[in-house]
Amino acid sequence: MKNIYIVLFFICSLLLSQNNVLLSIGDEDISVDEFMKTYYKNRLDTDTLSFAASLEEYLDLYVNFKLKVIDAEQAGLDTLPAFLRELEGYRRQLVKPYLTDSEISQQLLEEAYERLKYEVSVSHILIQSEGKDTVEAFRQISKIEARLKNGESFLKLAEEFSDDPSVKENGGNLGYFTALYMVYPFETAAYSNPVGSISKPVKTRFGYHILKVNDKRESRGEIKVAHIMIRVDNKKTEAVNLSKTKIFEIYDSLVSENGLNFAELAKNYSDDKKSGAKGGELDWFGTNKMVKKFEESAFSLDSIGMFSKPFQTDFGWHIVKLLDKKELPSFDQIQPSLKKKIERDSRSQKTRNVVINRLKDEWGFVENEKSKNIFYRIIDEDFFNGGDILNKIKGLGTIMFIFNESKSNTERYVYQKDFAEYLIAYRSRLSNNSDIELIVDQLYKTFKEQKILDIEMNNLEEKHDDFRLLINEYHDGILLFNLSEDKVWNKAIQDTVGLLNFYTKNNTNYMWSDRVSVKIYTAKDEKIKKRVLRYLNRFKDKDEELMVKINKDSSLNLSVEDGVFEKGDNSIVDDQLFSLNLSLLKKGDIIVSSDNNQIIVLVDILPASVKDLEDIKGIVISDYQSVLEKDWLKELRTQYPVNINMDLFNLAKNQNFVSNDSSFGDDVRLFNCEGFMSCFQLAGQIFGYSSDVYFGWNGQIYTTEIKPLDGNN
Repeated sequence: MKNIYIVLFFICSLLLSQNNVLLSIGDEDISVDEFMKTYYKNRLDTDTLSFAASLEEYLDLYVNFKLKVIDAEQAGLDTLPAFLRELEGYRRQLVKPYLTDSEISQQLLEEAYERLKYEVSVSHILIQSEGKDTVEAFRQISKIEARLKNGESFLKLAEEFSDDPSVKENGGNLGYFTALYMVYPFETAAYSNPVGSISKPVKTRFGYHILKVNDKRESRGEIKVAHIMIRVDNKKTEAVNLSKTKIFEIYDSLVSENGLNFAELAKNYSDDKKSGAKGGELDWFGTNKMVKKFEESAFSLDSIGMFSKPFQTDFGWHIVKLLDKKELPSFDQIQPSLKKKIERDSRSQKTRNVVINRLKDEWGFVENEKSKNIFYRIIDEDFFNGGDILNKIKGLGTIMFIFNESKSNTERYVYQKDFAEYLIAYRSRLSNNSDIELIVDQLYKTFKEQKILDIEMNNLEEKHDDFRLLINEYHDGILLFNLSEDKVWNKAIQDTVGLLNFYTKNNTNYMWSDRVSVKIYTAKDEKIKKRVLRYLNRFKDKDEELMVKINKDSSLNLSVEDGVFEKGDNSIVDDQLFSLNLSLLKKGDIIVSSDNNQIIVLVDILPASVKDLEDIKGIVISDYQSVLEKDWLKELRTQYPVNINMDLFNLAKNQNFVSNDSSFGDDVRLFNCEGFMSCFQLAGQIFGYSSDVYFGWNGQIYTTEIKPLDGNN
């Protein structure tokens, strides 16, 4: 019993060891944790091998893979600018899921889909705030809100005060629209307020709005139509009358007893040449995508194939034909495209805000809000004229915010100097006429959010093991591709001497088996087959003349196929020739099928021979590449010795391996302290006691400097 405990203790000690190295390749050690994670990540659900056999197979593939990657790193390929750019491009794509909140994203998807089921008609009054005093713009919209509450006409106030230039034509009425058509705050107000109501002021990037919800209806979906358009020159009365006459003549041609084809009329007469070339066909469209008159006429058509009476828009006279209709797709069908639209839409800020707030907590974000005030003074006319504001900040300046949970001093502190450099970078996009405090506040908010996202992005490998494995996979994959291209793929193509030598040495692997050159005559029926047999000797080697003779009455009477075939290439040749003893046959033999209406003429018998290199170059190159790769791997195993801890590998094979890996995050915080003194001591113990070491506590930023007591104290 005692021996069992000793064995168990040994196993547990081995498994829980921090240095559980499974294999070493050259100077690189790979832990059993790392190996097993990559195994599980790459194992296919369709793998039919047992776990142990699958793991053994993967170990061999993994070692070969790592040998090549290590060789690429030794050659410095991972330091080349092209490699670094490519990897960074992939990384930018891969970080996106980690910087979104899946729950909020799903809510936005479901909300957008629910709204797409309906269309709302809205009127609005806009007071622009861009380039104006924002406070003054809000005061103005608030006064308008008060007058509306007192019963004044929405239309009258819109015409008098709205900054929307279209108000002169539509009185502020924007017509019907659906989700993802307007900016998100405007859309939300339109959908959340009941029909007939007037909203509270709504802030968007355009300014302040007040909305009146006129109507709400079920979505009409999308339709596909074709149209015929005749342009109108309104400057000439004669031309106006001629256009109208022409469109009604076309309409009469459509509805007459021998109605002409709509598509042909569109091709011949429509002034919309782009759609006319396609029979008048337009792309799918829904509400608010076409001018109102065109849209209403198109959606009024009830059945497929129906066309409208002529009607006029600002573009000219039209006749519209309904080609197809479709309703809103199911949520599952539309989800991928809807997700992309939401990511580009202003509502994506909602999930961004949730992520920012979560990251603030995770990184122990503490802000010195007063540090921003200096920029209200130094962003002046001199700054807009190119003046250097860095000389107005002493050194780095004061701390603007701190990330308590960061272990890196370069990421942990953000100074006034950092924000000043950010402002200088954006100087060309700023206007001297704008509200300075508003400029500073908006850019500071963007700067702060970017720094929060940056620290998260720079530490994703440490926080998320799956991300680290994914980045490593791309890193190694790019290296492997680049080196394999040089060592194997391109070499096999470019090394013509080596390829020829390989082919010559192995040409018995590239053999034709016995082949036959034949002509196969296929007749329509037995009667035609007999005619072909009678004429074959007369028209020997004159297939064109034979075809003219036999196909005089019908082109379906006879067809001819010729070619060179191995066994297995053609079922007819297999049945009629390769089933016989080829040595007993000779050129010119005619074999008549008894099962069908086919006749085979044996042109030649080609004995087994070596295939020409040019005919099979692709196959030979592929085989040569395999040889080059095997030789390369032999060389690599000599250059970088491989050592495998078989005891540890056998434990893993028998599924006795227990990972002791722990990830960043869950309760692993640097500043898990209570009270000022404990935070002070913790910061000092980790980073040292100095005036240059900072920590945040209770919304304030402090240093760990310990000052000597005054002798009088």
